[in-house]
Amino acid sequence: MRLGYACINLTLEKTFRTLRLATLNAQGMPYLQRLVDENMALVSEILRWNRTHDIMMYRLSSDLVPFGSHQSVNLRDLNFSAYGDIAQLAQGMRLSTHPGQFTLPSGQGDVWERSVKDLQYHSALMDMLGIDGDIVLHGGGVYGDRAATAERIKRNILSLPTEIHRRLRLENDERSWSVTDLLPICEEVGVPLIVDSLHHQLNEGGVPFAQLPWSRILATWGGRLPKLHYSEQNPGKRPGAHSDYIDALTFRTFMINIPWPDYDVMLECKAKELALLKLRADLAELTAATHREGKL
Repeated sequence: MRLGYACINLTLEKTFRTLRLATLNAQGMPYLQRLVDENMALVSEILRWNRTHDIMMYRLSSDLVPFGSHQSVNLRDLNFSAYGDIAQLAQGMRLSTHPGQFTLPSGQGDVWERSVKDLQYHSALMDMLGIDGDIVLHGGGVYGDRAATAERIKRNILSLPTEIHRRLRLENDERSWSVTDLLPICEEVGVPLIVDSLHHQLNEGGVPFAQLPWSRILATWGGRLPKLHYSEQNPGKRPGAHSDYIDALTFRTFMINIPWPDYDVMLECKAKELALLKLRADLAELTAATHREGKL
């Protein structure tokens, strides 16, 4: 099992550069290229750090090219020739992206058109960097008619180009689309289903976590290694807000309830790679303690 984290590496104390649309319009593509160069340099640094610390799963920021899906930006006007080390560093590493909440497979009209442009950006960027990975989406809204919206989600997904469709994964959310809501859609359109543990806790659709149809969920991955999302509730914030760190005992219970021989887990927590390293150490200590107790 590989553990991963999302986007920001706190140890490196650097963040990805972005800009306002007004600045982009005023400064133009040369300025955007400079920001992209800085962002790609940071991606390389993070991937190198990950390898040094045996972290082989990572979520790329959607902002590597600020306004990358906007009509003002054509990716082909940017120079990606200097970023070959990213593909080399990413070899054997599981990468993903998670477009924002406005990229909706449930959308229609202009909303869906903008969603397609955003998906095209994420897929094209992977191609230009010479990498591959998952593009993870939530279902979106229900719009007062779940059955009709489910049919629209299926039509929208099936209309996508092959290079996007093969990378697409759907994830349950905490309000609108539970695991059991999304599973039939994933089965019909041939898209893997990612189970998010905290989202399921908040929107379980009447099915306890341990009793989810795990064999059907695994089948959506078509022989590929499945991936899960894991997070814990921050007790002082709104439902769905992530905790800083992960409790190892709670995580071990989560693992016990997964009846699969192998899978990857993306950790969604505020402490990023620090939480991953701590959880890995805590799990090792729990295992060692269990062995010690068994010998008494």
